[in-house]
Amino acid sequence: MEPILQKLLVANSKTIQEGTKELKEAFKKPEAIPNLCEVLVSSNSPQVRQTAAVVLRRKLGKRHQWTKLDANTRNRIKQGMLQALVNEQERLVKNSIAQFIGIVGKHEFPNNTWPEILQFIHQLCNSDNMLDKEMGMYTLSIMTEIAKGSYLPHAEIFAVLFTNILNSVTDPSCNLAYYTVITMNHLVSVIGGHQQMINVYHNLLSRVLEVINAFCTTDEKRACELFEILEDLIEYAVVVIVSHIRVIVEMCLRIGSDRNIDTSVQIKAIGVVGWIIRLKSKVIQKNKLIEPIIDVLIILMAQKPDDDVNEEYFLGDPDQFTTTTIATQTLDLMALHVPPEKVVPYLLTRVEPALQGDDIYAQKAAYLALAVLAEGCADHIRTKYLEAFLKCIYNGIRNPNVVVRNAAFFALGQFSEHLQPEISQYAAELLPVFFEYLSQLFIEMAQNKTEPSGLDRMFYALQSFCLNLDDGLLPYLPTLMNRLLVALDPNSWSLQLKRVALSTLDAVASAVKDKILPYFQKIIEILFVYINADSNSDIHELQSYALECLATIADTVDPETFQSLAGQTLDVALKILDDTRDPDVRKSLYSLFSALAGVMKEKIIPALPTIVEAMISAIQSSEGIIAHYEEEEKEGLDIYDELSESDEGEEDIEVESSSSDSTQCRYSVENSYNDEKEQACLSLTDLAKKLRTAFLPFLQLCFEEIFKLVNYPQEDIRAASIVALEQFCVTLAEDKTQEGKMKLYKALQMFVPKCAEIIRCDEEQNIVIQATNSFTSILEEIKSDVFVGEGHKEAIMNCVIDLLTQKTTCQDTDTGGMGDTGDDETESEQTELLLECAGDVIPKFGNAMTPDEFVLYFPNILQLLTIRTVSLEV
Repeated sequence: MEPILQKLLVANSKTIQEGTKELKEAFKKPEAIPNLCEVLVSSNSPQVRQTAAVVLRRKLGKRHQWTKLDANTRNRIKQGMLQALVNEQERLVKNSIAQFIGIVGKHEFPNNTWPEILQFIHQLCNSDNMLDKEMGMYTLSIMTEIAKGSYLPHAEIFAVLFTNILNSVTDPSCNLAYYTVITMNHLVSVIGGHQQMINVYHNLLSRVLEVINAFCTTDEKRACELFEILEDLIEYAVVVIVSHIRVIVEMCLRIGSDRNIDTSVQIKAIGVVGWIIRLKSKVIQKNKLIEPIIDVLIILMAQKPDDDVNEEYFLGDPDQFTTTTIATQTLDLMALHVPPEKVVPYLLTRVEPALQGDDIYAQKAAYLALAVLAEGCADHIRTKYLEAFLKCIYNGIRNPNVVVRNAAFFALGQFSEHLQPEISQYAAELLPVFFEYLSQLFIEMAQNKTEPSGLDRMFYALQSFCLNLDDGLLPYLPTLMNRLLVALDPNSWSLQLKRVALSTLDAVASAVKDKILPYFQKIIEILFVYINADSNSDIHELQSYALECLATIADTVDPETFQSLAGQTLDVALKILDDTRDPDVRKSLYSLFSALAGVMKEKIIPALPTIVEAMISAIQSSEGIIAHYEEEEKEGLDIYDELSESDEGEEDIEVESSSSDSTQCRYSVENSYNDEKEQACLSLTDLAKKLRTAFLPFLQLCFEEIFKLVNYPQEDIRAASIVALEQFCVTLAEDKTQEGKMKLYKALQMFVPKCAEIIRCDEEQNIVIQATNSFTSILEEIKSDVFVGEGHKEAIMNCVIDLLTQKTTCQDTDTGGMGDTGDDETESEQTELLLECAGDVIPKFGNAMTPDEFVLYFPNILQLLTIRTVSLEV
């Protein structure tokens, strides 16, 4: 067996293929596994031992592969691996043996058929030898990563183990402390209902913070891993940290603002602050932490970035976060979850001096701070600060420095997006500034043949502002269209300018609707140049933007205007759908199909099977999911994967294990595929709304598939799925046949309880708002049929009661046992909106039933509303 493994280590693909083939042949013999184990413990080559351990782990990764071995062989392997772990001196080999032990433990623990392993670990961890302790806890950290729930029955052992080790270590930066906290973190997701473990974690949290602190200055990779225990406790067992929040936040702020600490650690620390703000904003307020948090965030936002011109300001890929993006995201969370009276006045004490000073990065930070306030503090800004803030932004977009100007344009875009309709009143002041800037931009580009910095920021602000102007844009339309048509000339050289101009044209068309007609023919000619561009040409990259813009025009102009183009457009769109693999193009096609449905009505029906199938495929798709492996594991994975047996339909169904082995791995989904999935939901919603009963043949499948997305991790997709299911119920209600009624009742029996579950249990307020609004909509459209399902009346009304009494998960009322400190009980604007939505359900609920039925609920409702009214007056 050893010569075969050696061939896998040769840097020659032909030799590796030969070795792989020989190994596959060897596995046809029953003695192969014992021989591999023998190589693992006896070979003189660490590389061969390492390979043997990895091959064993891959080969026996699934339970049915392990159980194929006879009981005697399994017992010999278990005993041999424990001894091998003790004897092995090479770190990587020891790591692989521990991971293999973890795999075997995953198979054996559910039936308690390997008690020796815990005895072995307990013995090591209680040894007087520090290296033995480390090895024991290291092994346990590997094992608990794989099958968490299997270890909970042994909670008492772990409680004693964690307590003894963390309270006895004198050096919090030692390996033993690190492995202990990592092991504790692996179990966080399953301790929620286990009071003993909750108590242990609560009592040990101060020691855990010491360990995190110690590693922040010595090992940034490990420090980032250790921070995850705080993230997971906030998500799965927040009760552990509530009374420690002040200490945690102060530690995170100190680490996050320390420039001597690695940036990745700073980002992790500030990220924890954001998690706490999102879930426990009341505790943050009671502990007087708003001001120190703002101070640190402003400092981070004012740091000089690596790239002044193309700096990301907000959100984006977590793997590419900077101190600026994590700071703006955290300030955004504060604006969303803390009353604006607690945020805006103090923030202005930091913003005003920055704007009056000469430090361009402090000025940038000030504009970014104003920008991210726009959503969460919208009402407060509209009523008290809008004009003053806009004057600041005017100065910023005229600033000669590109760093300041870009930030000001970003702020203007955010204001335009979130401060409607009031900001539209400033069109006469703002649009001339845009037009002047556009003229200068074209001159500069023509002379220098380069794209000026800040192009994206300026157009983002312009399109956000135009989008909501409606007829208020008309006086400026000729000037604006003149600029955009110049930018969209297919023969001009700048792809970036064409791209942002297409997005802006989309916003303009959405705003002015039929008033775009004087430019209609020219726009259509230009769009089809981009849509039909040769796949090898540069402008083919703009196909998705052109399709999106065409969809908006088809959706907003009078159907008669677009009617003559509809058939040709549908044919072109179907051909592109058949040819493309690009998720951005497919997303734009879905928008176009739903727009064409409004124009063509029943004429689009023959194409619906193809259209709906594509959208359902996007909803079901796992495309774009990327596995991220640890560096030391990813090399050679393909080779070892080839050695795994075909499952032939067999699979281990285990919720807790995300993979078939212990390779440390996490998953992410490319944004384009998430965007496509979201648009598929929105377009199917639109098709059901526009085609009404003609869409019924496709409705059941759409409902079933989109229902699976309600718990999707990405918020926008969850929100879109709730909207889609709501519309499907409304469309089903239009089928007055008995069969239609039964389908409606079946759909409501799924949808109403799911919305109730979301309202009570979801942590995201915007998702709860969407589910609450869905109750309002279906009650208004479907009326008494909503109540046919058993318990639906109570489910809806109980949700309203829970919202008004602030008993849902997303409504933070836990102040950590601190009691009322005398502060006013103002709420964040998001929370107030949630209460308004709950109130909106009540009249629709009453209208959907007879007065005699409603009178049973009215006294309780009246009492609740009276209490809320009194509390608001106070």
